[in-house]
Amino acid sequence: MRGVLLPLSLGLAAVMAPFALAQETDDAALMAEAAWDWRPGDLIFRDGLNEIDGVIKRAFGLRWESVGILRPSSGGPRVVYVDPSEGATEEMLYVYVDGLSARDYAVYRVREAGREQARPGQMNAAQMNTAHMETGQMNTGALAQPALTVFYGAPSDDGLMLGDGAFYSAELVYEAALNAGIVLGAPIRLSDLAANPDDLDRGLRAHLEDHRYCRYELSFEACWANSLGQHAIVTTGSLIGSGMLERVFP
Repeated sequence: MRGVLLPLSLGLAAVMAPFALAQETDDAALMAEAAWDWRPGDLIFRDGLNEIDGVIKRAFGLRWESVGILRPSSGGPRVVYVDPSEGATEEMLYVYVDGLSARDYAVYRVREAGREQARPGQMNAAQMNTAHMETGQMNTGALAQPALTVFYGAPSDDGLMLGDGAFYSAELVYEAALNAGIVLGAPIRLSDLAANPDDLDRGLRAHLEDHRYCRYELSFEACWANSLGQHAIVTTGSLIGSGMLERVFP
């Protein structure tokens, strides 16, 4: 009987081997470490996520369109960001940077907060679980904490309005930093970016013509003069230009 079982077991092992290998590959992808020595709260800048972010980038000649906040989890690092349909949400880091080379995204860290993090990055699942057992909660990081507990699930903000309960990409990071006592630069008035409506980038003007400020104005020019020109926004450029961030990758 043992002689029969042995070939059967060997045959079963041969059949199951591809499935085990696939499972190991999936697990490896899921638990893939970041390409840098990551820390909770790192900011990951990239393109191609949100149409309005792309409009702002082209209008003001920015380097990056969108930005997300990295946080640890028991399944691996995740990124909190603004999706155009889902609003403030998150996904696994390896999904967030899937298909991107080191030229296609950049990582910045808040200078002060980077020194305050209790645990440096490159935490694998075992280390994260240890952190959980030692502290009762994982060290989410000063920026990711409000993004998860206060802003998570909030809608996407096509009106580019600060403080209205909806968020665009740079605003999520800016507001999360403010909640942590960190000021990543200052909002910029549209009139400081364009002297008059005719100077606006065509794509941005088309977007702003539907702005809530302009609904009851006789013309876009009147809307600009009465309110929209004084409207202030934050951008990926203003975050990086704040002097509070240092690039850590690439």
